[in-house]
Amino acid sequence: MIKSTLVCVKLLAISILILYGCGDDGKVIEAKGRDSSTTGIFTGYKSAESSKSESLKSESYKVIALEVLQTSNYSYLKVEGEGDGLSVGEPYWIATLKNDFIEGEEYVYTGRLLKKDFESKEFSRIFDKIYLVSFIEKANGLTSIKSTIDGIVTIADIVSDPMGFTGTKVKVHGRVVKVNDAIMDRNWIHLVDGSADDYDFVITSNVSVPVGHAVVFEGLISTNRDFGAGYKYELLMEDAVTIK
Repeated sequence: MIKSTLVCVKLLAISILILYGCGDDGKVIEAKGRDSSTTGIFTGYKSAESSKSESLKSESYKVIALEVLQTSNYSYLKVEGEGDGLSVGEPYWIATLKNDFIEGEEYVYTGRLLKKDFESKEFSRIFDKIYLVSFIEKANGLTSIKSTIDGIVTIADIVSDPMGFTGTKVKVHGRVVKVNDAIMDRNWIHLVDGSADDYDFVITSNVSVPVGHAVVFEGLISTNRDFGAGYKYELLMEDAVTIK
């Protein structure tokens, strides 16, 4: 029971670390107690008493974008469709990393956190209820939504030219679909980004990221690696760190 509790606490702490939000400074939420000058994204909601949250949900929700509001780093979308337990046609708000969202387009999102009484300083308004979304893509699934972080490459780029990337550090942005933690002193993370989802792209890292979360990883591309015990890969990213 103690071991299970510790695992749950660990996963909860990790989920908090990788959540994104919409504060004015556009910086990453840091672990409580770390010595850092950064402040959390999605800052400014009133207080623990007046701003209530619910746990991250890993289900997928299909919606239509009715309205798009852009800030310097993030996008707010007024949507309708699945995901809020409301009657058909009743809209609600979500927020995510900034991208070229289009009004009238259908999207599917995964990984969300509900915030109540959430204040956006850039818009000078308070949202009674808004979902902070970690991964979103076009509903047709054919076109991935790329992060606006400089230097991102797609998994398709790496797979099409593995030798060209071997020995170099690259950044990839995608959604975690499978995790095997603490095997051979590392975590084995399977990532998709919408560009080559039929390929099982594996990342090794000391960081553990829950399934369903969208993350930017930076790591070393390696080829023809055999770790033993059946862990043999023609291509993978090693020693990756999260940068957003």
